Amino acid sequence: MMKILFISPHSPFISIGGVERHIRNLMEYCRQNACGAIFLLPAPNGKESRKDEGGITVIEKEFLNFHHKKLFNKKEIPREQLGQKSREFFAFLQEILEKEKIEIVDVQDFHVGLPPIYSLLLNTACFLQKIPMVLTMHTFIGAGLQNSIINDLSWEKISCVSKSVSGDCFSKGVLIDRLHTQYLGVNTKEFKLNKDKLWLKKKLGLPEGVKIVLHASRVIDLDRDILKEKGLVALLEAFAPIFLKDKNTRLVIAVAVPPRNLRNEFNAAIEKLKGYIQLHNIVDGVVIKEFSLKDMPLVYSGADVFVLASENETFGQVYLEAMACSVPVIGTNIGGVPEIITDGFNGFLTEADNSSLLAQKIETLLSGDEPRKTFIKNGLKTARTKFSMQRQFKAMFSYFDKIVRGNNGIKNEIAKSNLQ
Repeated sequence: MMKILFISPHSPFISIGGVERHIRNLMEYCRQNACGAIFLLPAPNGKESRKDEGGITVIEKEFLNFHHKKLFNKKEIPREQLGQKSREFFAFLQEILEKEKIEIVDVQDFHVGLPPIYSLLLNTACFLQKIPMVLTMHTFIGAGLQNSIINDLSWEKISCVSKSVSGDCFSKGVLIDRLHTQYLGVNTKEFKLNKDKLWLKKKLGLPEGVKIVLHASRVIDLDRDILKEKGLVALLEAFAPIFLKDKNTRLVIAVAVPPRNLRNEFNAAIEKLKGYIQLHNIVDGVVIKEFSLKDMPLVYSGADVFVLASENETFGQVYLEAMACSVPVIGTNIGGVPEIITDGFNGFLTEADNSSLLAQKIETLLSGDEPRKTFIKNGLKTARTKFSMQRQFKAMFSYFDKIVRGNNGIKNEIAKSNLQ
């Protein structure tokens, strides 16, 4: 059995963004298939732990948590905190790689999720023990050191969550032989049509006859205007004339419960969102509600249409979750979204920041059986076959195994040459 260490700066026990969803699904797959994987994650509320359960090991460490302060409108990590935690990370890494006989390390979004020194220390530790590393990228390459971290360090492979991300890497200098596209998977045993389609309306106190347009995304990001990036500004503008014509519709904005240390930023984002809602005079038509990830299959199942009209999206796992729950979807023709949605086949693709076109697409799916039924049927097929968790993770582990076998072959050749 291949010994693999997964490291993520984002934990499904703290928040539920795209990386967190991926780690959660990956942990479940490893439990089901007895992969013997080790997951190194940030410690919730600073409480460190180690749990060996269901064939996997989950280690939660404080050195993956960072508390930023704002300086001249930029995030900054205090130098003492960074120095202490990075030293703890390096010492722990050296110990676990040797003790657990790790054969490959896969890290999630290290180029954006952690300070650059973490990538340097990881590369050093793995270089010393001749262990291959895979950098899994959920985001496009940004400015600053990100390009250098990706291009100039000793990653065996750069694994990208969509062809769009792979293309972005290639255009910014990553050699094609180092690139690999590995889609994320959806857990179709968890995300499926729930018989209790009225759960969401009961939860929100809405009449049975109300039609629900659902949106689900993050609402906070310390670096940029996430409300506009996730298409919420355009969606509110699109929904306004729909609600004006039909008061029997509601826009439900499902947001994740924020980490405790980001509650102030979360509250500020919600207040800004409410300001946009007031601006369009649709206060009575919009519901903002926090949901946990375990509630989301019930949330999707209660919706009539799912909309995420992002201006920037590397993949879009929520589209697959909605499809798996038999909900027709609307996305934008940017980033990795067209790799999931084929316009007119399993959903609608619209232009980013085009509220009038978005309104037309929403009304089409709310007003009749077609193309609604076609989208539901083809969306289910898309989620259950091409993007199922089992299919994607089986391919991923097969790819990792190939890397390990190649690395072991190199080690054996070196050992033989040293004996001669």
